[in-house]
Amino acid sequence: MSASSPRRATRARRNLNVESVIDLLRTSGPQSQAAIARRTELSPAAINKIVQVLKDEGVVEIQWINGREALVELVPKRGTIVSVNVGPQAVSGAIFAFGANRRIDLEITDPARIGGPDPVVTLVRELAARAGVAVGDLAGVSVAIQAPIDRANGGIIAPWAALRLPRWKDVPIATMLGEALGVPVAVDNDANLGALAEWTWGAGRRSDCFLYVACSVGIGGGLVVDGKLHRGANGMAFEIGHVVLDSTGPVCFCGSRGCLSTVASERSILLALQGSESQKDSLAEVIAAAQTGDPICARVLYEAGRQLGRALANMAKILAPSVIAVGGTLATAGELVFGGIQTAIEENNVPAFSSSVQLRPAQLGGDATLLGGLATVMGDLGQGLSELPSWMLDARREPLQALDATV
Repeated sequence: MSASSPRRATRARRNLNVESVIDLLRTSGPQSQAAIARRTELSPAAINKIVQVLKDEGVVEIQWINGREALVELVPKRGTIVSVNVGPQAVSGAIFAFGANRRIDLEITDPARIGGPDPVVTLVRELAARAGVAVGDLAGVSVAIQAPIDRANGGIIAPWAALRLPRWKDVPIATMLGEALGVPVAVDNDANLGALAEWTWGAGRRSDCFLYVACSVGIGGGLVVDGKLHRGANGMAFEIGHVVLDSTGPVCFCGSRGCLSTVASERSILLALQGSESQKDSLAEVIAAAQTGDPICARVLYEAGRQLGRALANMAKILAPSVIAVGGTLATAGELVFGGIQTAIEENNVPAFSSSVQLRPAQLGGDATLLGGLATVMGDLGQGLSELPSWMLDARREPLQALDATV
C-alpha cells in the first residue's frame, strides 16, 4: 500500500460522513447537532466540524430557537433551475430562481404546438428570459415524461407509451435536449418524480419504503426505498397502472386486459357514467357532483377506490411499505375514494403482511412532478432543501400561446 492510500481512505470516509449529514437534513428536515450525531452515529466533535464546513460553503445555515438550542438547515446555493412536465395534452414548466426567491410557471396547451423536443426548448428559453438569466447559466433542467424511460438510452422504452407521444419515439431525450440547451438535462418518468417530491417534502417524508400513486387522466406510480427511487432494471418498475385486475376486463392501451387504468382512470370513470343520468365531461366534474350529493357519481368513485385499493393491496403484500400516498385528481375526492381504498386493503388482509402501513393523501397536489424535477437537479448538484419556502409553492401558471415553438 502506498503512503497516500491511508490519506485517500480518510478523505473518502470524511466525504461519506458529509454526505450522510446532507442526506439526513434533506430527508428529515432541520435537526439539532445532537440529533444529527445520534442519527448518523458520528461523534459530536465530528458533526460540529462537518456543520462548520458546510456553513462556510453556504450549504447549511444555523437557526437559533432560543439561547441554547439551534437547528441546522439545508439552504440551496444561489442558482436557477427549470423543471418541465411533458404530457400528451400539455407541456408545462417552472423556473426556480433561488437568488431572487422567485418562481415563474408557463404552459403550452395548443395541440398544434405540443410534441417532440422543440416546445420544451422553447419553454425553457422563455422561462429563462422571464427570469432574467441566460439559458447557459441555468444550474440544470429536469424533464418529466408521461411514459417509462429506458435507463440505458434515456428514451421512451415502451412502444405503447410512444404511441401516445409519437414525436418522442426513439429520441435520446437527455442528450438531445442537453445539446440544444447547452446545460445538464435530467429525464425521468413523471410519476417517479412525483414520488420523489412526496418522499422529500410531502406525505412520504422519513419513510424507508414509500409507495406513491397518482390517478388522473392516467395512472402512474413511484417507489422510493431507503431514500432512492427504484426504477427497476430497465426503468419500468412500479407501472401500477398496468397491474392486471381482471384478465377478461376491458382492453388497455398497453395491450393487456383489465389493467388498473381501465377501471380507475378518468376515462374509465367517465365511461362508467355513460347511459346514466349523471354523465360528465371530466373527472373533476364527477367529484364535484359526488361531493354535492350525487349518488351515481359517488358510487362510481367508491368503486374506483376499491379497484385502486386492490392493486395497492397486492403491492403492499410484496413490498411491505411504511407509507402509501395517493395523489392526482382522484385523490381530491377525499373519503369518497379513500373509503373504497381502505375497504379493499382490509378485505385483502394487508395488515397481516404489513401491519404498520399508513395510507395517506399526497400533500403536494399537481405540483409534485415539477417539484420532483427540482429535487432531482438539486440532488445531482449535491444540494438540498430541508423545507419548501412559500415562494416555491406559489404557482400561477400562464399560457404560452404567442411564441413560435420551433428551434
